[in-house]
Amino acid sequence: MGKVLVFGSINTDFVIYLDTLPAPGETVTGGKFMSFPGGKGANQAVAAARAGAEVEMFGCLGDDARGRERIINLENTGVSTRNITVKAGVHSGIAQIIVDKRGENVIAIAPGANSLFSLDDITFPEYSEGETIVSLFQNEIPQVSTEATIRECKKRKMLVLWNIAPACQEKPSKETLEAVDFLICNRPELIALVGEGDKETLAHMLRSWGATNIVVTLGEEGSLLVTGQEVYYQEAFSAKVVDTVGTGDCFCGVFACSLSFGMSVKESLRRASAAAALSATVRGAQISMPSADAVDRFLSATREAQ
Repeated sequence: MGKVLVFGSINTDFVIYLDTLPAPGETVTGGKFMSFPGGKGANQAVAAARAGAEVEMFGCLGDDARGRERIINLENTGVSTRNITVKAGVHSGIAQIIVDKRGENVIAIAPGANSLFSLDDITFPEYSEGETIVSLFQNEIPQVSTEATIRECKKRKMLVLWNIAPACQEKPSKETLEAVDFLICNRPELIALVGEGDKETLAHMLRSWGATNIVVTLGEEGSLLVTGQEVYYQEAFSAKVVDTVGTGDCFCGVFACSLSFGMSVKESLRRASAAAALSATVRGAQISMPSADAVDRFLSATREAQ
């Protein structure tokens, strides 16, 4: 079993489903409301665990009912919560999400306890010499804490994956980027960080800043991998889209899990793409993360159909 350490946010998602997203200043009624466990860190942890990895979650929650619910939920999905810190006197993170009938969404986040996460909160587990440990990061906790933890994980000889979603508050330091084995972003995040231009050119520019490999997720176009040796495209898999919330997190979690098993990068991308397609067929974030068996069946059916 592969081991994945996830450092990041833990939220509760409050979701409204509407036919169309409201324009600025517009009120749209008639929606359906649902609540789900969320947060990019927790979403990716659940995705990795359901894909078969042994997962430990590192993050912060408030001492409130939502925080207690999130711990129970993570434990029920097989994620270790022994390294989650509970902060007194602060609310747990929440996200307010609106999803339209095409599955597109807009999201607003009140980070709460997530904003208090720091390297000082972490007690690193002891692992066997030579054991492959994958560390997985996002950008919903303070960037300074994320960067410090990335550098510490690299010192401990872990494989480092950094999903820079939802955005970098500032350009990451060269020292941090040089500690990143796979920097993962979508097209808007790539443009926000590097500037306008062709996606391959921008990915090469981003790689020149220090990261070893760049992965750009491209929605229906699949994903792009840029390494020092090649440019590789992984096609997207067809699926009936119901809700795109959490699909990017699913991709990252399953990619990390697959790498922790010792799979090749290309096979890991393929499994991550298949899992993301399955995730889009179910409403909600964590609840939509597919099992390893479901991904295997989906890939097998895809091969037979070709």
